[in-house]
Amino acid sequence: MRTLCCLGLAALVGCGGTAAKSESKPDAGQVQLQFPDAGHRDAGQDAATPKDATHEATADAAGDSLAGATYPAPHPPMPQVENAGGPVMATPKFVVITFAGDTLIPSIEDFVEKVAASKTYWSGTTAEYGVGAIASVQNITLDETPAASLQDSDVQAWLTQKLAGPDAGTLDGGAPWPKPDGETVYMIYYPSSVTVTLDGGTSCSSFYGYHNDFMLGASSYVTYSVVARCPPFPDTSAIDSISSIASHEMIEAVTDPRVADDPAYYQPDTAHLAWAVPAGGELGDMCAGYGNVFYTPTDVPYLVQRSWSNKAAAAGHDPCQPDGAMPYFNAAAVLTQTLKVNDPMLGMYTNVGVNIPVGSSATIDLDLYSDAPTSGPFTVTASDLSSLFGGPTQLDVTFGGQPMATGVNGQKIPMTVKVVAAGSGNAEILWIQSSLGMANPPVWIGLITN
Repeated sequence: MRTLCCLGLAALVGCGGTAAKSESKPDAGQVQLQFPDAGHRDAGQDAATPKDATHEATADAAGDSLAGATYPAPHPPMPQVENAGGPVMATPKFVVITFAGDTLIPSIEDFVEKVAASKTYWSGTTAEYGVGAIASVQNITLDETPAASLQDSDVQAWLTQKLAGPDAGTLDGGAPWPKPDGETVYMIYYPSSVTVTLDGGTSCSSFYGYHNDFMLGASSYVTYSVVARCPPFPDTSAIDSISSIASHEMIEAVTDPRVADDPAYYQPDTAHLAWAVPAGGELGDMCAGYGNVFYTPTDVPYLVQRSWSNKAAAAGHDPCQPDGAMPYFNAAAVLTQTLKVNDPMLGMYTNVGVNIPVGSSATIDLDLYSDAPTSGPFTVTASDLSSLFGGPTQLDVTFGGQPMATGVNGQKIPMTVKVVAAGSGNAEILWIQSSLGMANPPVWIGLITN
């Protein structure tokens, strides 16, 4: 199962494609690309054994947790991105392909080299999935001008010629191109004069980049990525705009190198497939729209993206690592029903959620939690994904008749959800945000069916 490209998620750079993984265009009114580093913590730290905490418990003196509650307080689990059975790259190699005349070539090459040499960023995004250190980086600058308009099939045909065609031995005075071996990613950085079309969408309009694969010969697979050259994101330099997209694709290309043929880490577990609807289900996608995901690591002087950590999510910490928010807090929806959904993008899938007929209401409890003391109560709001992006309102969500509620770690808050209009496939995506003064607050995804 793969999803079609979707647009407009806050700070979004990733979404799935039917034959490739693409980077979606951020919504100009919502994107916040640069965030302060909130400080590092161990993504694999075990959560303390939680104790029961109820709404009636007494808040402690600091006002940041209920008396007797542990950190994090009991709450439903976050998603786990599962391996569908495909391979990952244990010793990845990157081939950086640029075109002569590009003034950003030195910066692009330096960015990839810095990621390869990083001691914390690369391992913090990939190691738990069986990916090792980057084994090598090879830079190729071509003295040729690519066509102004390319289809993804053209990119594949061009790579086939370079790797197996008559001109395959023209690199560095006749040396052959590095051959696909299951551990190599070909990263193509096209100039701004080139527009690439994928699944009916065009670069810089529908997406910023993507990764894909195809068979070369009888048994070799070519994993490649296209990074489009688009106008820089607001308040972001040209190279940081490129590195933010490329870092996302580098992580996903090695953890899901055969996305079109034999997927690996490309979607969350079956109870949480709805989390893949907004942006896609690969590791970069799962963080693309949530929280403080773009930052400049201490050992990579370029803007990069954090990605989903199963270990951190399971322990109740910020799932977007490394250097996730600290303390991390969220409002987890207690969803008790197993629902079947026929989604036009994801197809038929099963997910936990709540069934509410159109025109009816139901109460859903929220378990508030944080992995450390917060500076005070945090605010919880909720809406449907459709209205969040300017579409028709599908859900009316209130908290005791109010549009928001506040609470602390260990507190349980009732939330009333009324379905005012049916969504696609008679399903609506519930978008729950918890904020305490940050630009992009933590999110919890819920599913409503009718």
